[in-house]
This record gives sequence, structure tokens and C-alpha cells, in this order.
Amino acid sequence: MKKVQNSAALFFIISVVILATISIFGVWDILDEDVITKSFRTLGLLAAVAVIVMVAGRFIDSRHEVVGIGEAPLVGTESSSEINPMFTSIRHATLAILIVSVVLLALFGIMAIWEVLSGEVMEKSLSSIGILAFSSFVIVLTCLERENHKILRQGGKPISGGMAFLIIMGFFWILVSMF
Repeated sequence: MKKVQNSAALFFIISVVILATISIFGVWDILDEDVITKSFRTLGLLAAVAVIVMVAGRFIDSRHEVVGIGEAPLVGTESSSEINPMFTSIRHATLAILIVSVVLLALFGIMAIWEVLSGEVMEKSLSSIGILAFSSFVIVLTCLERENHKILRQGGKPISGGMAFLIIMGFFWILVSMF
């Protein structure tokens, strides 16, 4: 998964360079405004997908980040021996679904931006894949919480419900803002 994360990070860097180049071309009126807008939307979508893949990849094989392995569990938390391995399996499968659905969302989204595909079927396909990606994200967060994962703890304290809601709404906003 590290290789995928590195590839996504490299792609993100290249996207930023291309966006800067397109911006400069726009300032000097070298490109048409329609091309600039579509290019920004395309590269922005791809950059967002790259970030999602990088972050999701951190949770694929991060069993060592469960609180209680190699350290004393926090008061009021489960020890590592009580963690149900079913949640780890569900998290791995759901992360794969999340990554695939986000990549498909980017593919269809780019086709919609450049008007290669359009219509009701395209809109329903994008909506369905977006719903699948969002529900996968919520399932991953739930599994991470049940595994007592460090990422959901700040300074040893569990993340608040409000912060979890804010994270979920942030992810949803990213998906909605792509279109």
C-alpha cells in the first residue's frame, strides 16, 4: 500500500504544478477560459482523489496503531486482546471499496467535466458511486473506533462526537463540491 500512497503523493505534486502552469497561462490569456475552468475542475478532482487514497492507505495495515499494543490501555478502553478481529477485516474490505469507488468517481467525473458522457444515467452513476464512497468512509470510521485506533484519539482521549461529525461532513463536502 505504501507504493500506492507514494504514487498518489507524486500525482498530487504533479497536479499542483500543472494547476500552477494553467493559472499562469490563464493570466497571459494563452488558454481559453472554458479550458482553464475544465482543467481546474479535472485536476482538483484528481488531487482530491489522490489525497483520499493517501489517507485511506494509512488505515489498510495499521494494526500496530491500535491502543494497547505495546502500551498500557487507557482507562475505560478495551485492551488489545478484546478487540474483535472482524472489525479489522471489515475495515480492510471497506477501504478497498472506498478507494475503488473514489477512483471510479474521478473517472466518471472527468468524463462529465469534459462532456464526454452526460445525461440522467451519468448523474445517477455519479450519485451512486458517491453514496458508496461516503458510506464506506463512515464504516471505516466506525471500525477504527471499535478497534480503539490511535488516529481517533487526541492526546490519549477519545475523539469527540462533534469532531467525528465534522470529519464526516468534511468528507461529504469534498465529494459534493467535486460536482
